[in-house]
Parts: sequence; structure tokens; C-alpha cells
Amino acid sequence: MSPRLALLVLLGLAVACGSSPKPAQRPPPAPGATAAAAPQPAAPAAATPKAPEKAPEWSYSSVGKRDPFRSYLTELSKQGGELATRCATPLGKFEIEQLKLVAVVTGLENPVAMVQAPNGVGYTLRRGVCIGKNGGTVAAVRSGEVVVTEWAIRADGTRDRTQTVIRLPREAAMNLEE
Repeated sequence: MSPRLALLVLLGLAVACGSSPKPAQRPPPAPGATAAAAPQPAAPAAATPKAPEKAPEWSYSSVGKRDPFRSYLTELSKQGGELATRCATPLGKFEIEQLKLVAVVTGLENPVAMVQAPNGVGYTLRRGVCIGKNGGTVAAVRSGEVVVTEWAIRADGTRDRTQTVIRLPREAAMNLEE
């Protein structure tokens, strides 16, 4: 095998192993040789190895930070009592869409309506009564309908006022007309 081919094989093995080839080392000088005959490179003074500097130790503390796995809205409702608008009445257990308007009595100074919950229990409504899971209030009781005002909390924390109208079913409204 030729020396060039052997050198190429050794270089290929070194590259394949992922290590860089080591530079050729000079043989140690003969005991009788003088320093002038073989000049050695002077080692720079700055190349002396220094002790590695220690990086500052880093630690994480979750004190005072929000839990990233909990909803932002629950944190918001815990902070502001005015945002946590829930009804303490039995009507606060149901969504407004679950309630069915059964009867409306108008012509009084303070009109009255009756709604039926999904469990079959009936409740009377007047203006200002708390109703629904979102803490809505009855804004108006009109002929054949009840208007409920709620404050909905968006994902960004802002509050929007929404109005929902609960109407009598068509059959009940027709029976009143006859």
C-alpha cells in the first residue's frame, strides 16, 4: 500500500469517528543536542490555564406567580368581588336558557312572571331579582316576556352587558289571546 493511500485511510477513519486528527509530535531531542540547534516555539504567557469561572447559580421561585395551568378567569373572579357575580338564590343554579317562562301577570305596579326550572319547580320573578349562573338580574317584566341583563366576562377580562329575552311559548301566548 502506498503511503498516500494509507494517509487517506487514516484521515477517513479520523473523520468518521468524529475526532480531529492530532498534530504530529516531535521526537524528544537527543541528549547531546543544544537548544540553538532546535529552536522551540516560545509559549505565550497568556496561554496559562486559568481556573474556570463559576456561573452564578440560578433558581426559580413560583412565589407570587399565577399557576399557568389554571384558568385566568377563575383568578380574575377571586381577585375582584364585583366580578364574581353569582346568585345565591335557587335560580342561580340554572342557565337562563334552561328556564321556561310559564306565566306573566301585567297591569300591576310591579309585574310578576313565573318560570319553571328543569327540575319542575316554579319560581316567581319581579324586577331586580337575581337569576342565572352568570348573575343576571330581571330588567323588565313585559307582556309575554321577561328581559334579563347579564354581565359576561370575556377571555381578556373585559365585561360586556348582554340582554336575554325569555318569551312565553307560542301555545301559551295563543291561549291568552282567545
